[in-house]
Amino acid sequence: MIHANRRHLLATAVAGGALALGLRPAQAQNRNVMETLAADGRFNRFIELIGRAGATDQLRSTAGVTIFAPVDAAFDVVNARMTDLLQQGAGGGISQTSVDPLRLRELIAYHIVPGSMPSSGLTGDRRFKTVNGAELRVANEGGKIAVTNPAPAQQSGSFGAGGLNVQAPALVVGPDIIANNGIIHAVSQVLFP
Repeated sequence: MIHANRRHLLATAVAGGALALGLRPAQAQNRNVMETLAADGRFNRFIELIGRAGATDQLRSTAGVTIFAPVDAAFDVVNARMTDLLQQGAGGGISQTSVDPLRLRELIAYHIVPGSMPSSGLTGDRRFKTVNGAELRVANEGGKIAVTNPAPAQQSGSFGAGGLNVQAPALVVGPDIIANNGIIHAVSQVLFP
């Protein structure tokens, strides 16, 4: 009985401390971004790409990153210009014959920005340099956060040529997902450098 009361008090204190810091208890965790992506269940295809790009260990050990992670449904609308990179295998997965690991790494790196940026810090209309060296535009209008490539034809590490990479903004769908080494924002579509 005494141990049960101590455990209850400890759990209450931990939850109360997390709430005092502005974190929901589910957010107060000790997982890295890769473990957090996997535990969420909405990012299986993005995780598969990260693995094929050889970036899994980097995202487990890196500190202070913000990841704009496409949900699985975002890969259902990947257009033809990426079929050589994102070939659909049986069951909707990425094919084992994906032909360009360098471009795959650039694609993954375009979804990652150094530093932890919660939604509350994504205000106005700003540009952020991604890990691949190109920029992302993040605009918060009326509480909706939209992420786009601000200059698809002019980016370093770009996949587009002559503006062929123009697409509608990806929307952040849901609250911040907190990991011990960064923040994950679920986005509605794949971002192309």
